[in-house]
Amino acid sequence: MTVAVIGAGAAGLMAAGAAAEAGARVLLFDKNAKAGRKIMITGKGRCNVTNNCDVQTVLANVPVNPRFLYSALGRYSPADVMAFFEAHGVPLKTERGERVFPVFG
Repeated sequence: MTVAVIGAGAAGLMAAGAAAEAGARVLLFDKNAKAGRKIMITGKGRCNVTNNCDVQTVLANVPVNPRFLYSALGRYSPADVMAFFEAHGVPLKTERGERVFPVFG
C-alpha cells in the first residue's frame, strides 16, 4: 500500500511515520524544500517539541477555545510526545517554563 501525505509539518511527519511503521510506502509532499522546516524555528530555532506538564495545564493555558484540543490531548498527551521522541532515540531536556527540547550533540 502507498500513502501520500500532503504537508511535512508536525502532523504530516507524524502521519507519515505512523504509516511507514505500519508497513506502507509513504510519499511525503510539502511546498518547502526541507521537511519540518517550520518545526525547527520553534523555541528560537531549537525545536520546542512540547511542554512537560499535564493535559489540564495545557488546556488552562490555551487562551481561546481549549475544548477544541480535548480529543487530541486525550489521545496524545505531552507525556506521550516525550515518550515518542525518547523511544525513537531522541534525548530530551526540560527547560524554563517547562518547555521540552531535543538534546543535540
